[in-house]
Order: sequence, then structure tokens, then C-alpha cells
Amino acid sequence: MNKETKERTETQRDKIVTALRRAGDSGVTNVELNKIALRYNARIQELYVRGYKIHSEELDGGVTKYILISEPAEPFKKPDKAVDILIEDIESKYNGNISARELNEYLDTKGFTVRRKIGSYC
Repeated sequence: MNKETKERTETQRDKIVTALRRAGDSGVTNVELNKIALRYNARIQELYVRGYKIHSEELDGGVTKYILISEPAEPFKKPDKAVDILIEDIESKYNGNISARELNEYLDTKGFTVRRKIGSYC
């Protein structure tokens, strides 16, 4: 992510948090959030990851209302990369070798998913 994109994303997140705070229990609809950020769902997901508790409620006509329940008590600490955790665990818990079955169970237990990088077709 380049610097400009990172700054824009942070600004959008801040604007969404501000809107949620102002709205209180009335909440903010996806229609309103769409005016702040076209990818508001991504920003909401980022807020979940950072420890914000946000309730979503489906309304009529494809409208969703978001209500801020609580904010994180501690500042956000970026989690370790899944691949780093995986490698460390394979080395320490599986003596450097893991079977396909064990790997599948491990990924499921940790909540990890495997995906292709954008643009790869193999």
C-alpha cells in the first residue's frame, strides 16, 4: 500500500469512527457510510480488527445500520503475520515437518485461510 492510499484509508476510518460516535444509538446507515468511503465495509472490518465493537442491523431495502458499541481500551497493535506464526509453529511444534492433514487442522484451528496473490493464476 503506497503512502497516499494509507493516508486516505486512515482518514476514511477516522471519519467513520467520528460518524458512529456522533450517531450514538441511532447508528449510521450504509448509505451514509458510502458517502465517506466507497469501500466502507473494508474500513468497518479494519475497525473490528482494531478492537472496535460495532453492531450491524439489517433494515429494509438493502440498508444496514451500524452502531458503535464500544471502542478499544488499548491502542491497536498490528498482529503478527499469519505466515510468520505458521512457520514458527511448524518449526517448534512439528519439528519442521507437517502432514497435509495436520496442516489442514492447524489452519482451521488458527482461523487461517490460504489464498492466491492477486494476479497469480497457477
